[in-house]
Amino acid sequence: MTDPDGIQLELNPVMNNPQIAQGDLLVVRNDRLGDTILALPVIPLLQKAFPGNRIHFWTTPQVSPLIECVAGINGVIVGNDKGEPDVCNELAALKIQTAFCLRPTFKNALVLRKAQIPVRIGTSRRWYSFLFTKRLNLSRRGKSRHEADLNLDILAAVGISGETGFPAINLPESAKEKIACLLSQARISNDDSFIVIHPGSGGSAQNWSVDYFKKLADKLNRINKLQIIVTGSISETALCREVAGNTHINLCGKTDLIELASLLSNTRMLIANSTGPLHLSVSLGTVSLGLYPPIKDCLPDRWGPYRHPEWALMPEQPLCKRCFPGSISQCYCMEQLTVDTVYDRAIELLQ
Repeated sequence: MTDPDGIQLELNPVMNNPQIAQGDLLVVRNDRLGDTILALPVIPLLQKAFPGNRIHFWTTPQVSPLIECVAGINGVIVGNDKGEPDVCNELAALKIQTAFCLRPTFKNALVLRKAQIPVRIGTSRRWYSFLFTKRLNLSRRGKSRHEADLNLDILAAVGISGETGFPAINLPESAKEKIACLLSQARISNDDSFIVIHPGSGGSAQNWSVDYFKKLADKLNRINKLQIIVTGSISETALCREVAGNTHINLCGKTDLIELASLLSNTRMLIANSTGPLHLSVSLGTVSLGLYPPIKDCLPDRWGPYRHPEWALMPEQPLCKRCFPGSISQCYCMEQLTVDTVYDRAIELLQ
């Protein structure tokens, strides 16, 4: 079956499927920025499978401004997975009929049950899986499949599958105007080419060194005459200052999430560690070069730029046995990824 936009749909007539209740739908991914963005490809499939049904998305306060801009999402529920009563009451008042729990924590499952959502779809391998009405024998642990595809597996298990991608993110004019103002202050015109470097991360993976990021920025600016903009959160002020130096434009702490998205939608390329802004950039269609550590649970097969394996770089060495996800070790495995290697790939992608 092909919809009018040319997207291939393979449906097990879900409109009459007893596994799916008729009415409003809920997608649950109240998680970090990158994890949430990698859940967004489920939205176009749900739209096509259930035309006319409202789709709600439960996300965190930090990510909610972005989710409010996503085409196809009709309502945003804001809260973490701590099970606040107001989230439960809000869900109950919406009279949602089916929930797809892409982050099946105990408290998420409990809130969905307390909200009396008739069909609650989650995985079957946890002690609290009885809280779901439809339990799927799926697991993410040890999988080499991409995280976005693992989210889509949950839909496929109830008969919703097909080609999909990221939905459109409709950024407000206010964010575009703010970025235009910042670029103007930095003396970057609409005709200038610039690259964004985001040297920090949420601590979920080993980072490329600050010194390497600085040397890369200097080389791109010196040889290719590219303007370099450095971004980061307020907590990364010292890091960004070191990378930017006195040569490059430092916008650390000067943009919120939506303004960062607007900046990323205008740059020729983002270069970053494995972090949320990398996935944000990919979702906006921007060339995004991600730098990945040789750690089993952090590999680009699972967390790389979605459907762009050529946008990921990793040191050419065996998996590191000293580094662990979420830990900061004294290992130097990421330093095996040289500045020249990253520079060469960046220039290749820019061409």
